[in-house]
Amino acid sequence: MINPFGKPIEQLEEDDLNILIKEETSEGLYVEYKEDFPTHLAKIVASFANTFGGWIIIGVDARNPRNVPTSFTGINIARDPKDRFRHICRDNISPVPLFSSKLIVKSSDPEKGILVIRVPESAYPPHITKDGRIYRRNMEGSDPVGETDRHILERLFEKSLLNKSEVKGFMLRKLQKTEHRDPNEVVFKVMCCPVPLNLDLINPFFIPARITRLKKMAQSIWKQSLPKNTRFNPEGFAFQLGSHQLEILRSGVITYCYPVPTSVKTLERKAEPFQLEFLDYRSLQVALLRTIKLTREVYRFTGYLGLFVLKISLENIAGKGLDDPKFFSFYIKAPEPQCTYNDIILPYGFYPLEARAMENPRQVADPILGYIYRCFGFEALDSHSITRAELAR
Repeated sequence: MINPFGKPIEQLEEDDLNILIKEETSEGLYVEYKEDFPTHLAKIVASFANTFGGWIIIGVDARNPRNVPTSFTGINIARDPKDRFRHICRDNISPVPLFSSKLIVKSSDPEKGILVIRVPESAYPPHITKDGRIYRRNMEGSDPVGETDRHILERLFEKSLLNKSEVKGFMLRKLQKTEHRDPNEVVFKVMCCPVPLNLDLINPFFIPARITRLKKMAQSIWKQSLPKNTRFNPEGFAFQLGSHQLEILRSGVITYCYPVPTSVKTLERKAEPFQLEFLDYRSLQVALLRTIKLTREVYRFTGYLGLFVLKISLENIAGKGLDDPKFFSFYIKAPEPQCTYNDIILPYGFYPLEARAMENPRQVADPILGYIYRCFGFEALDSHSITRAELAR
């Protein structure tokens, strides 16, 4: 994507905008000027993401036959323009494309500013607007146009499928990676990964203020149960103590590994006592919900509104049950109630979700927990829906 400023958006200052006037940079494939927020802003954003990326500058006077900027009039900043732009994208584009923005306050009028937005070419197209259409940039003008070329549409979907495959492979490799594995220890892994992969989502990352903020987020959720040992690497950092680890990467990938407590309980079947080894199901629930909650806070902190994938794995669980008192009668009646897997990775499907789904962590966690219950022999995904009649079958 062409950068008319020659520097990252984070470093832009008011004087840098004058380059657009000096160079007579007109609207077109990579640039769009607006005096204020237009009603079709979502179409413009989606068209950039679906094509080659581009820049949107709001608060510019470019009303002339050549569509070149003549002055930067600015927009009122009393209503946070950056937040307004985020809400427009969140509510009108699916999936929400990546973007970065900077509000440059006018030195001559501190109540006004120019909003500069950078929309990169998407690695996970197509991005569909609320009207159900796919837009792209028009080579002959600045307005977005509805895409009808089947060849181009197929290329967009192929690009998305390729990235999906890369993310899936990355997550499987990371979940299956085991260091110094204890064959007697059950480890529960939860992983949240942004889509597309290899994003520098938390940027800049290795500065004290950001590291401190991320640590406080994690410590406020895990309280006293978070390991205190911190390990840094070029990709991010981790709190680690044995198999207990929370890893936060600059790409936005968050992984939590937790050794699940186990206990042996004596039950009776046909008046004969027998013993089963159980996993603490509450630990699974808490670990999953905590990871989703932290991921939500990190994505909110970075302004990320795009897609993410959540996967979990359980290691060394063969022959163990799930320590949920609601279902002890199930273990008594069922002939083979223990889990028959050695390791499982769930869910089996690959379903990217939008980051805003994390506003209700329970809605994300419950289907995943349902998969866990199913692997331990329960046929109902909703743990509260198994009736006595079903247990008696």
